[in-house]
Amino acid sequence: MKTMRPRIGMTVTQFPEYDGFKLRRDYVRAIEMAGGLPLLIPVCGEELIEDYLDSIDGLLLTGGDDFLPELFGELPEPVECEFEPERDHFEMALIRAAWERKMPILAICRGIQGLNIALDGSIYQDLAYAGLDRIEHRQREDMKLGSHPIHISDDHLSELLGADIVVNSSHHQAIKRLSPEFATAAVAPDGIIEAIVAKDKSRYAVGVQWHPETLLPVSGIFSDFVAAAAKAALPEEEITEGEETDADE
Repeated sequence: MKTMRPRIGMTVTQFPEYDGFKLRRDYVRAIEMAGGLPLLIPVCGEELIEDYLDSIDGLLLTGGDDFLPELFGELPEPVECEFEPERDHFEMALIRAAWERKMPILAICRGIQGLNIALDGSIYQDLAYAGLDRIEHRQREDMKLGSHPIHISDDHLSELLGADIVVNSSHHQAIKRLSPEFATAAVAPDGIIEAIVAKDKSRYAVGVQWHPETLLPVSGIFSDFVAAAAKAALPEEEITEGEETDADE
């Protein structure tokens, strides 16, 4: 009998010039290489969210444009931003519904910011405007290369990736007030939060501010995420039996 790959739903960027959507191929390739089945979740009516979540085992929140300040209770600052209002509101509802189900979540760049906002956090609307521009967070080099170092304090992520690594960077917004649901897992030398993990260890919810899908070799964080989605897809009795076997050993 053929083993089913874990089904990974991926958010997409709106492409208004062509009344469509777009997603970098790197995301698809990373999930495929990690053993997952990539599936796209277009921005659509919120009444379809539960149907989409019924069809996937894990949720990948991808990069994209900026978030509307109204979503985290602020007025717009005099900075240059590009918004996707329809996507913003759809993803807020999508994240909260996935969180309610304890679905495994991996959030990248814009994704980490959206995950934080959806669960009562906030973001800096512009790092330079906030006086947090000591490090260049919008690198000019190829995104396959690292740009600045980070220190990872979370035990699981540091074991997976290393405690001190160099990451790429392509953002001008970042976490400001951290959601009470998360703990800081990594920071840049300027104090900007670069990774978060759920405080509730029964959940798999990880957010990173960099783009691991473009770094070469492709980060092991995708294999970790897909493995969590595969476990979540198992019937509860199989998970229980597996845990009992591990305990016996």
